Amino acid sequence: MPGVLKDERDDGPDSTPSQAFPIKSPLMADHKPGKRTVENDQHGGSPLVNGARGGASANQTSGDPTAFKTSALENPSTQLPPEIMHITQGYLPLSELITRLVQETFNGMSAVINDMSQLQMPQVNGSAPANPPPVNVQKKLSLLEFAQDRRAKFIKILVLSQWSRQAESISRVIDLKVWLNTQNRQYDEACSWMGALKRMMALERMPNPDLKTALEALSLGKVLGLPDLGYLPPEHVSPDQLLNALRSINTQLTIRLRLHETIPPFFKSYSIRNGRATFRVSNEFEVDLSIADEDLSSQLYFVDFRFTFSPSPAELPQGRLRDDLEARVNDLLRKDGLHGCYRFLHDFVLSHKLNIFRHQAHRMLQGSWSEHLKLEAVHRSLVMQYWVTRPGGKNWIELGIRRRKLKKSSWLHKEEDEPHIGIRWFRAGKEVTDVPATINLGDLSVEAIVKQIISAHTNSIFREVGAGLREGHLYRENLLRLKHIRSNSEPLSSRLSVQFTTSQSCTIIQEPVSGRLVLLPPSLLYNRAEREINGLVSPEKAASACVAHLRAAASCDEVEHALRCYGWEVFTAMRLNQEGLKRHFGRDALSASFFKKRSWDARWLLAFTASLEGDSWWIMKLGNRGSLMDSNAALGSSVGAAIKLPSATSSIVRRELSFLELSRIEHTAAGLISQYADSKQLALQKIPHRLVKTRCDRPFSELPTLYVHLPKHPAQPSAGNPKTAKMPCFSQVVRVTFMGINKLDSYANHLVVAETDCATLRSRRLDARDGGSVIFHPTSGAFALPLRTPVGQSAIPSLLGRLSGVQRLINYVTTLQSFKIQDLSLNHFELTYATEPQDLRVKFDLDECPPRLSFRHGNPHLRIQKQLTTLLGKDDGLKHAMLLLPMTLPLMRALVAIEGAHVDNEVYISPRSAEWYQIQYQRPLYRFDMRLRRRREKFMWFVQEASLPDGKKPDARAHEQFRRMTNGQGEGWNGISPGIVASVEGVEGLLKKIDDIFQHGPTAEPAPIDEVQDYKAQKRKREDDEVVVLD
Repeated sequence: MPGVLKDERDDGPDSTPSQAFPIKSPLMADHKPGKRTVENDQHGGSPLVNGARGGASANQTSGDPTAFKTSALENPSTQLPPEIMHITQGYLPLSELITRLVQETFNGMSAVINDMSQLQMPQVNGSAPANPPPVNVQKKLSLLEFAQDRRAKFIKILVLSQWSRQAESISRVIDLKVWLNTQNRQYDEACSWMGALKRMMALERMPNPDLKTALEALSLGKVLGLPDLGYLPPEHVSPDQLLNALRSINTQLTIRLRLHETIPPFFKSYSIRNGRATFRVSNEFEVDLSIADEDLSSQLYFVDFRFTFSPSPAELPQGRLRDDLEARVNDLLRKDGLHGCYRFLHDFVLSHKLNIFRHQAHRMLQGSWSEHLKLEAVHRSLVMQYWVTRPGGKNWIELGIRRRKLKKSSWLHKEEDEPHIGIRWFRAGKEVTDVPATINLGDLSVEAIVKQIISAHTNSIFREVGAGLREGHLYRENLLRLKHIRSNSEPLSSRLSVQFTTSQSCTIIQEPVSGRLVLLPPSLLYNRAEREINGLVSPEKAASACVAHLRAAASCDEVEHALRCYGWEVFTAMRLNQEGLKRHFGRDALSASFFKKRSWDARWLLAFTASLEGDSWWIMKLGNRGSLMDSNAALGSSVGAAIKLPSATSSIVRRELSFLELSRIEHTAAGLISQYADSKQLALQKIPHRLVKTRCDRPFSELPTLYVHLPKHPAQPSAGNPKTAKMPCFSQVVRVTFMGINKLDSYANHLVVAETDCATLRSRRLDARDGGSVIFHPTSGAFALPLRTPVGQSAIPSLLGRLSGVQRLINYVTTLQSFKIQDLSLNHFELTYATEPQDLRVKFDLDECPPRLSFRHGNPHLRIQKQLTTLLGKDDGLKHAMLLLPMTLPLMRALVAIEGAHVDNEVYISPRSAEWYQIQYQRPLYRFDMRLRRRREKFMWFVQEASLPDGKKPDARAHEQFRRMTNGQGEGWNGISPGIVASVEGVEGLLKKIDDIFQHGPTAEPAPIDEVQDYKAQKRKREDDEVVVLD
């Protein structure tokens, strides 16, 4: 295999690189008698020369013409028998070695050049010195050293490349060598197994029975052939002697220990009984010592040893451990006395306790702690890393022996100076100096120690989380409950109870095994927060923020559920990130929910925000709604304004949302929205105004009152262009107060209070308790005007309109002072305009603009009620209407009398306006008009013939009769060609005269029925469509 190298790795226990010679195998060439074999070549012949490519050169070198041919090994995969395995493991390509050397040479050359460039040549008077400086010599030496080193390595590569030309032959030799080593190893193992079997069988062999000795012993009772060593039998000791001996030993031990022995401080607790002194070390061991001689200089001897803690064996078992312990203790008692005995046994017990801890920790790994606990033994210490799967820094516990360095002269020291089992706790990679855990040395339990440390860690996390939450006003002032239950031994008993709302709380516990924080009771909202908290690297610092956001989300979720039940809609299109929340709702806002009401303006929302400083209700106006709907997460660009509800409604701790509470919030929010809309409208119209906080017992007293400074010429909105009207009777300041929401249509109710100094109105007896929409106080002259507007729309246009209506009432009362006014109120009044032959009254309803005029049943002016009402909407319409009422009264009485005389619909009266009337007779067929006109500074009625529709001609006889009257005269009327003129009082006699002529004169043939119907239709159309302009 050209270009392949074998690394220096042993293929077997007996293989060496120097033994890899090419050999002749009987499996590859014919083996003839008399020829040299492989053994002869190895032991007696000359070795083959490296680089021989064929059998000829090898045979010429060795002098043996029958040597094997190397061509038989050219294809090992086909020529080698199956017993010999071809070795391919551990080979490296020569090209890779050459590539690495070239790359290393290039990198080294670059480094040498960089180093040489950093060595600056010194300058002397601006020129190089004559003698070569040391820097130049150093550069040359570094370059030569690098070249020499590289040359040596490339020579090695050259040798390896030449050797690789024989790599195929060497590879086959290696395969054979490995196979021979394997055979030798198997032979050695077989020999070893046979020797071991022989040794084991020797123990299983039973000796032959000694029948002769047995027969002698059974028959004579003794064996004469056994030697007698002269041993004396032990003396018999009675119980009394034994008791006296034990008492004597107790006495000797008491005298020796009290007078002659220096007892260590830890052996002060001892007892003497049964001929032994028992030294007890609490929670460690008991050792029994005794004496073997009365000589005070003789040593004490080990008798027994027992552990005094659990888990441990009741006594040491017989065997090597006990024998070694006894020998070691006796040796220390002889050399160092009781001090050496204590130190050895104390150290022995500490090591044994650590072993017990280690075994208990391994048992924990086999249980529920298998994936969350990691053990490591460092010397005699035990290192336990807990919460392995949690992110962040490592947490571990070290159990080991703590020693304090003492001076050699201070052999008498305190108990805390002695070596003892100590605990080191590392939390997040940093050591905790004050470890809040104790080791029960009497009852060893490594799990209890781990639980104590984990409990301390859990309590530390909960303490930091609680401290972070108490930075907010809600938990700092105990407005919400925050309780930390601590346990020093059981982590699951430690918990942090956090109250989110008045009806919702959360309990945080930590699993001791995995370290995961668990939020109870389980819910979808809590699960999301739990995953976020458990993903934190440092929950002590960041978990409080997560709990604060969870509290805000839980509060918003509860509010959303409650408001859905009460008919509100959650506005999900508004999504503000944390930056947007802080910009519009303050830096403490953590979460927000938005709601809309169908009865409100679409631009206004009700917002609820939650934070650690308290819960708040807001009203929010949307700006560019297009950007809000297009943006997936509006950053506040679509928020026009955000106003916080007063603290009386937007409490710090949100109470349980009842219907009354939510209704109060809705009314307060609607009031703020209305006041905002009114302020914007007033600012747009440049009307001075101000919101003033007042203290009173009225509803919604937490809302301010709007004071409006009326201009001299306030705008009166109308369907067309606005008109202006003076209001000289009102004070300049008008108070607008929000009075809640109407339950029927959810409109906002406002109360407008204005004062007037009109003496005419105050002198009248005005009904102040009228059931209408305006209330008046005659003593103070104050008006109370209730207004109703949709929430979100300004009430200012309605306010100005209503004030204009009140001003119009004052103008009416002032104008109608000459009339007898009855039933005067701010929304209507009634006056008498005629007394003979009966009282005739007209009623003005001021709730509408223009005011509506109405008459009682039987009043002759009912015929022109519509025309008079239309007249009131024009300039000076009131004066004109009140002037027309007495002037048209005789005419109205005459028309009523004519209609009463013709019960068969023979007469049709059509009022074109209040000053123009048309009368048509059917029998005879005739029509004439009546118009009120001014003549010679007097109002007169002009009567003249009118043309019939469809080109019809009037009755000839009736026409002749009417023409005769135009040439005659009568009381209050006079004929003038081509008509008749009558005074206001004389028109009644004139119409009576004309009706008598048409009624009792010669009768004419009646008009056809179809003509009558056409006339009625044309009459109704003219009454509906025709508009008459007064002269």
